[in-house]
Order: sequence, then C-alpha cells, then structure tokens
Amino acid sequence: MRLRVATLPDVPAMVALGGEFIKEAPNYKSRPYLAENAAKHFTSLIKGGGVIFLIEHDSQIVGGFVGRIGGDWFNNTKIAFDDVLYVIPEFRKSRAAYMLIQAFIRWAQLMGADRIQCGTTTGVESDACIRLYKHFGFTEYGTVLDLELKA
Repeated sequence: MRLRVATLPDVPAMVALGGEFIKEAPNYKSRPYLAENAAKHFTSLIKGGGVIFLIEHDSQIVGGFVGRIGGDWFNNTKIAFDDVLYVIPEFRKSRAAYMLIQAFIRWAQLMGADRIQCGTTTGVESDACIRLYKHFGFTEYGTVLDLELKA
C-alpha cells in the first residue's frame, strides 16, 4: 500500500469511490449523490482549499481522507476537520485508515491548526472508527443530530 496526495487526474476515480461510499453508508444512501458536485469539491480541495490523501494498492485507489481547515465562529482557532474518510471493505483490516489519519494529523500540524475535529456519521463500522481515532488521542466531543425535512 502506498499513501499519496491526490492530484487532478485522480478526480474521476475519487468521484466513483465517493459513489460507492454513499451506497454503502446506511445514514447517507437515501441522499442523492451528484457526481458533478463531488468533482467540483474534490477539485477545489486539490487546488488549495484543503487536502485529499489517497491509499493505493496495485495502482488502484482503495481509500481516501478528505479534509480542510476551518475555524470557530467565536475566535481565531484554526481547526482541521474531515469531510470523509473511506476505505473499501476489502482493506478495512489493513493499515489504510491508520495511514490516512496519521497523514491528516501531520498535514494539520504543518498547516498550523490548533486542533483537529473528525467524526463518524456513516453508520459503517462506527465503533472501530472511534477506537482508531482514540488511538491517536482524539476524545469524543459532542453529538450530531439529524432531521430530514420533507417537502
């Protein structure tokens, strides 16, 4: 397995991987997946709006971590946060997720972030994901609530 930073030619493969992520995630699969929106978002991050780390195995992308820098609304704290961490099922027992999180932590430090906030909202192996984040020193922080509004 090889860790690397995503480049613009990776966008189509990442869009496809994003579609697989949405299909698998119980908490997201009822939401529409607009490939063109995903492509625009990934392109923006690659062009400097954030970072995307990829894991490759035999020249195939098997996982990725998408993140960026934001902040609190009430101070100047720089916060690195995740948009998505996804590893295909066949590589979940590998070091792929570990490598991706480790790379994001290093990137956040290099970017001068004061803290990192990551979460798991997919409903896919959430307990294992939480354990892995805790291994790196993350602590549970708050709760996310969701309300679907129907027209």
